[in-house]
Amino acid sequence: MLLETGRRIFLAGGGTGGHLYPGLAIAEAVLAQEPEAAVAFSCTRRPIDRKVLAGSGYPVTEISARPLGKRPWTWPAFLASFIRSGGEARRRLREFCPDVVVGLGGFGSYAPVRAGQRHGAATAILNPDIIPGRANRRLGRRADRVFCQFQETVEAFGDRGRLTGCPVRPSVLAATRQEGLAAFGLDPARRTLLVTGASLGARSVNRAVVAMLRDRGLPEGWQVLHLTGHGEHGEVAAAYREIKTPAAVRPYAERMGLAYAAADLVVARAGASTIAELLAVGLPAVYMPYPYHRDQHQMRQARAVQALGAAIALEDRPDDAETWRRLAEMAWAVASDAAWLARMAEAARAAGRPRAAQEIARQVLELADGVVERRHAALPPQIAPAGPNVDTPTHVAYTRTGDEKA
Repeated sequence: MLLETGRRIFLAGGGTGGHLYPGLAIAEAVLAQEPEAAVAFSCTRRPIDRKVLAGSGYPVTEISARPLGKRPWTWPAFLASFIRSGGEARRRLREFCPDVVVGLGGFGSYAPVRAGQRHGAATAILNPDIIPGRANRRLGRRADRVFCQFQETVEAFGDRGRLTGCPVRPSVLAATRQEGLAAFGLDPARRTLLVTGASLGARSVNRAVVAMLRDRGLPEGWQVLHLTGHGEHGEVAAAYREIKTPAAVRPYAERMGLAYAAADLVVARAGASTIAELLAVGLPAVYMPYPYHRDQHQMRQARAVQALGAAIALEDRPDDAETWRRLAEMAWAVASDAAWLARMAEAARAAGRPRAAQEIARQVLELADGVVERRHAALPPQIAPAGPNVDTPTHVAYTRTGDEKA
């Protein structure tokens, strides 16, 4: 077997880009701090997972995880996928032999983290949402660390909780305004309103913004960069052709850092990753939280950022004209007041944690070191070969049973 040469970190999650993008940021930070480390991912079979991880260069394993639906007739399929995903996760962990398994959130993280807990790996949970989800609540009871974005969440996990912020990819922070404007063909003389529904798009956000622009437009000197999501692009692009507001309409941005660099104000959902990214780059926002979550955690997150002075929280009532009227009122008020816009931007920068990934990577590697030391200590002593001045027991080097045979 091959000798131990570096730490092995297994990151598991998926279902949305909001789960996987922070994982990619952690992976980059781990390798920056320990270049010999090995990093691998597991994800769900949703197309968005393949899209996010494609070209990342990390080994990726898809597992058959699916969420638990509310309708009883979907439960047999969930149970079957739960059993399959558990077996797939156990096989992959036996092959990779990780020191640490990091759950990135969502139903795709449950089986790998539980497998890691049962097979001697340290486990950590990334919980950037203000209210822990079902999977994280269960996994967090046995996890070694839970990395959080909000103090309220840290308190929910007790002594396992750590206030680190949510990881942000270096590429999000690296782009310049000139690069961002050029990437989307925007006018450097205008300020830019960025509209985004995150990786999957948001129908009600798209419709509210289009209704606002059709009725009222934007203040003089502004333009729009609208990221619609693939399913909505044709409809929204057609609507913009009827609207006189200068705009660039795209289904998706491969490099969100360029979109943020071009922006002065953002209309977005209030997902944890979106909030972390906007705070890290210092962008003020009007948040329209996803309205159908039972626990309304996006609204609570938006209000937490609003309390800092960095955003405005707007309740999204789909198909209610009052939503776009209130959006128009708020967007116009902020866009027309340069001083207010600047105060919100400064509050966002003050609240941002752009080095969250580096701090989480440091703690993950610390956990890995503890696991390796524990495994070394568990090895029986072995007398070294006879020779001059060699008369004390020593331990053999730690090896991984899952590595390829030498």
